[in-house]
Amino acid sequence: MTTVIGIQGQDYCLITADTRISTQTEDGTLTQINTLKQEVSKIAVNGKYLIATAGDLRAINLLTHTLQLPTCPPTLKGKKLDEHITNKIIPNIKQLFETHGYTTTTQDNPQASHGSELLLAINTTLYHIDSDYSWFTDHNNTYTLGTGAPYALGALTSMPTPRNLQQARKHALKAIAIAARYDPNTGHPYHTQTQTTTPHKPPKQTTKTTTKK
Repeated sequence: MTTVIGIQGQDYCLITADTRISTQTEDGTLTQINTLKQEVSKIAVNGKYLIATAGDLRAINLLTHTLQLPTCPPTLKGKKLDEHITNKIIPNIKQLFETHGYTTTTQDNPQASHGSELLLAINTTLYHIDSDYSWFTDHNNTYTLGTGAPYALGALTSMPTPRNLQQARKHALKAIAIAARYDPNTGHPYHTQTQTTTPHKPPKQTTKTTTKK
């Protein structure tokens, strides 16, 4: 699988993911390891949304290249944002997966499900979406997904609460590197995507004046 880390602060959130792709047999035996190209990521950027995937490569493909999501007002927060995720975003993802045959039903579990975990970011808020399309938000504002999740979570727990985005980025990169040390399904290089409430300020335009003599 992989390792995905999410950290949410007061005015920011970030998602960090590795780039290793592993092939396993049904009994879990690791048979092949690949690394994604530099321009390919397990974090899909879809308008103002970020969606990271831990699980099947098929989910990454669909979320990156096929998913179309409705616009989310930047001021949407709290309960209204929860309703937006529940009533608009998740049904959209579910329909995408079902339309393209990425869904599983069994006699014991007739409800449609898929083989991945998702971490979605919108308006600097993180949502963990499970394989049955349920979601939750963590009171510690820290998320880890994938086979390396226990190692990453342990590493993050030992670190102080980040004071800002820059420190959160350092914590996430350190935690995912620790996960890669012990989980054979996690490997560098690592990708990080961020959201912040601070508006982007374009660089100042400078004018050079030339005086002719």
